[in-house]
Amino acid sequence: MSAYSRAKKKTTPKLPAIAADRSGGAAEVAEALLAWAEGWAAGSPETPDEVIQDLVRLARGQAALAPVLRIANDYLEVMERLEGFAEPGYRRSVGSAADRWRKRLAAAAEALTLHVRRALEGVPTVYTYSSSSTIQRALEAHADAGNWFRVVCSEARPGMEGVGLATALAERGIPVLMGTDVWLLSAIEEEGIVLIGADALLPTHWVNKLGTRLLAERARAKGVRVVVGADTSKWLPGALASLPRSYERDPAEITVDPPVSLEVANPYFEEIPYSELDQLITERGPTRAKDLWIGEVPVARALRG
Repeated sequence: MSAYSRAKKKTTPKLPAIAADRSGGAAEVAEALLAWAEGWAAGSPETPDEVIQDLVRLARGQAALAPVLRIANDYLEVMERLEGFAEPGYRRSVGSAADRWRKRLAAAAEALTLHVRRALEGVPTVYTYSSSSTIQRALEAHADAGNWFRVVCSEARPGMEGVGLATALAERGIPVLMGTDVWLLSAIEEEGIVLIGADALLPTHWVNKLGTRLLAERARAKGVRVVVGADTSKWLPGALASLPRSYERDPAEITVDPPVSLEVANPYFEEIPYSELDQLITERGPTRAKDLWIGEVPVARALRG
């Protein structure tokens, strides 16, 4: 659980804290952004000018997480359309945008869980990597329905989010085998499926934790199907997809105070071509990448510069 997730149980999350979070996944960070908007609509003290500046920083800093970028862009678009209106209008409209997103995401999550569960029917072993709320929800629902299967996963360094997933599943009574990230590559056998989430869906690639592509290649070489579960809020059409995205995270997660001559790389995400998966599942069911297209989404002026 990320820092703001713990904090939001007591207080409304703040935009700078959401922008700085590096442990939450796409769905978790998006949830915090919705909770912030609901708090701002209810009267939290940030001024519209402060909000616009913070939303731009957040959208740029979390651009690898597609739902977060899309929601932040929507908030900015709403505020730009209301230029010259009184402040209560800004607050109500941003709150309404958050409400629309919350309803959309809840409906998508319910439908996606059902579709992913169909892919799990009769599967004895599920290999997964990193942590996805979509995948966790589907696995828990499948187990609650009385299905037996085991999960094989890795710790997902350096954030160790795989440990959190493994612990949560094991606490639900699901058999889990966890090892190191490199170990996971050798643990794949000729049964089961690789089931993973996505942080973003691009026109020709999907984005997920670094190491996903190698895992997918290893699985397919062993004859194991690779299935990605992600709702269409992860889709970034052309204009949004072309905005700069940084996949790098804090080098201090790997080593602190390195010598001057030591440069530390800590990329969290990578882009994997759709050719490296066997099936993409969205809330619509099995979906071809080319059918994700929803037309262009207007990009807020504040994000274009």
